[in-house]
Amino acid sequence: MSEHPGAGQAGSEPAGADRPTFPSYEEFASDLLEAIDAAGLGIEDVRHHLEPGLGERRFECTVRLNGDPPPRYHVHVSYTWDALLTFISAYGPGADCELYHDDDEAQDCPHQQITPQAFVDVEAEFVLGDGGYELHDLDEVGGWVETVQTLLGKAFSEDDKPSVHVGIAVLGTTTLVEKFTAEHSWFLDFEKQPDLATVAKQIDAALKLVPQLADRLPI
Repeated sequence: MSEHPGAGQAGSEPAGADRPTFPSYEEFASDLLEAIDAAGLGIEDVRHHLEPGLGERRFECTVRLNGDPPPRYHVHVSYTWDALLTFISAYGPGADCELYHDDDEAQDCPHQQITPQAFVDVEAEFVLGDGGYELHDLDEVGGWVETVQTLLGKAFSEDDKPSVHVGIAVLGTTTLVEKFTAEHSWFLDFEKQPDLATVAKQIDAALKLVPQLADRLPI
């Protein structure tokens, strides 16, 4: 586990100020954590994973509302950064031509004149229950889903509401709910500086709504 050195020390400038529009993995991770911290949220268990065979990197952390003790509801925030993004961020737009052409062909390749259409999906998984609830009527699930979508949808635009995921396990004659989450993702390209502040504010708004589910759901 690695800690984010900038957490709790957000400056007056917005995250990512004066940066090129194509950041490195480390810069993007730092900007995301700074945006979450600036929104007043608590950050835990920051992790950076590397898949050696593919050169793919993955970031994840746990985010909660601040409090003493911290509220039990939390969200897992993550994104995946593939090897091509690492190559381009290190060598610049157009440098990826070297992966496909020899030197003579690369000089005339249009990739040398355009910015690659690279993007990252930042994903948030809101954990709404601890699991282990015994389900007696499958019709209950539909009501839960509608309740969650209606409540958490208030933190997002009308056409971009989170999806709800219910994991069910059947053990003999017993049916248990093992997973109950709401998930949302933000598609961020690098044609301009990604608006990570808005991402963090939506996570904060949704987390502040989640405790209202305690009185409406049995899990």
